[in-house]
Formats: sequence, C-alpha cells, structure tokens
Amino acid sequence: MTAPAQEPPDALEPIEQSMTGYAGGPDMTIIEHLVELRNRLIVAAIAIVIGILVCLIFWQTIFGWLLAPARSEFPDFRLSSFSPIDRIQMVFKIGIYGGFLLASPVVIYEILAFIVPGLTPRERRAIFPGMIGAVLFLLGGMAFAYWIILPTSLAFLLDFGSEDIQNVIGIQQYMDFVLRVIFWVGLSFELPMVMALLGWLGIISAKQMLKFWRYAIVLCFVVAAIVTPTPDPLTQSLVGGPLLLLYALGIGMAWFSGRRHREKQRLAAL
Repeated sequence: MTAPAQEPPDALEPIEQSMTGYAGGPDMTIIEHLVELRNRLIVAAIAIVIGILVCLIFWQTIFGWLLAPARSEFPDFRLSSFSPIDRIQMVFKIGIYGGFLLASPVVIYEILAFIVPGLTPRERRAIFPGMIGAVLFLLGGMAFAYWIILPTSLAFLLDFGSEDIQNVIGIQQYMDFVLRVIFWVGLSFELPMVMALLGWLGIISAKQMLKFWRYAIVLCFVVAAIVTPTPDPLTQSLVGGPLLLLYALGIGMAWFSGRRHREKQRLAAL
C-alpha cells in the first residue's frame, strides 16, 4: 500500500515564518494580533525618527540637491527668506519629508510582515513582486522629475517674460514647487502597476485597455498638463510621452497578470 502523496510545501512559508516569527499567523488571537501590531508600529516609528534625525543632520547636503535643478540652468540662483521662521521651517520640512522617505523601506517591510500571514497563497505570490514594482516605478518617476522635468520647467519659468523682471523666490515657494513636482510625477509613473492590478483582479482586461488607446492619449496629456507646472508644449510632452509608453507597458502587464481570469473564462466556455 503506497503512502498518500503529500502536497508540496508553500514556497513562501519560510518567508512568512521569518517575517512573523510564527507559522499559521491567522490562528493568532485578537490580543496577539494587537500586540504584534503595536510592536511593528513601534519599529516603524523608531525608523521614521532615525530617518528624520539623519536628514536634519545632513540638511545642507539635501538642500543642495534640491537647488541643483535650478542651478543647472542658472548657476547664480539664490532663494530669499520672507519671514524669520522661513529658514527653520525649511530645515524641518527637509527633515520630515526626507525622514519618511528614508524610513519607507522599513515601514513597508513592517506592513507586509503584519498582513502577509492573512493572505491566500495566490495573494502572497503577487504582493512581493507588486510592491517591488511599485517602488521601482515611483523612484523612476521621481528621478525623471528631478533630472528632466524640473530643469526644463525652471529654465522656462525663470526666464519667461521681460529681462527687466528680477526673480525673487522664497524658500517655502521653491521647496513646495520642487517637492510637489517630484511627488506627482513619481505618482503618475505608477500607472502600469494600477493597470496590472486591474487586470489581476479581472476588473478590466488588456484587450479592453487596448481599445481605449485614443482616450488614453487624451488622458495622458491631461494628466501631464495638471502635473507639469508650465504651459509650454515641450514640458507637457516630456511627461505625456512617457505616460503613453507607460500605458503601453501597463497593457502588457495587465495581460500577463490577467492570465488566471482568461483561463477561468476559457474553462467556463467548455
């Protein structure tokens, strides 16, 4: 008599155990879940505080990085302080924003470590590539905004109009402008991940996305007009063009992630 075949172990089980410290996480009591949540929130908070302190220590270096897009076009570019507290507000803004960004890997890890045990095997297999892809697209968009969009838009804005007009730009105005452009361009680069998620959930298929390509062109340039700070066609095209390429990439990712639903539909049609 042959022994019954055993199911192969879940490939993510070692990851789950290493991240949570136990196997079979969903069987924990409510109190145990709350204790684990508290511990992970404490670790995330400590990481954020450390990140803020590091950015406060190196605020001058970070400030130099933020000035670089303007000084690449205008070497003598300087900012003005319109209030006694402008300088200290700028330092704390660098510390807080930079600290959260620096601590984000730890925060994301703690979030995943808490929610992974409650997911199905299929969801666990998808969440790690999804998170990695989301981070890479976000960083790619932020880098694109920093090295391409900001120098181009600042060159247009600071040189627009009469030569008799002198640029007097406040610290807070410049900081808000730079951070807003970097954030929104970075966020817009998440388009392929959103499309892949919609395909994975079966909400919309890659074939349907391909049919909407005309509307996608209009939508990409509308988003570009909102995200970019300048009305010139060049800067808007620098955002709208990559968004169209990302839309095409998103169609491919949606097709790949929607294979399971296509297989279900094929079996149901038999």
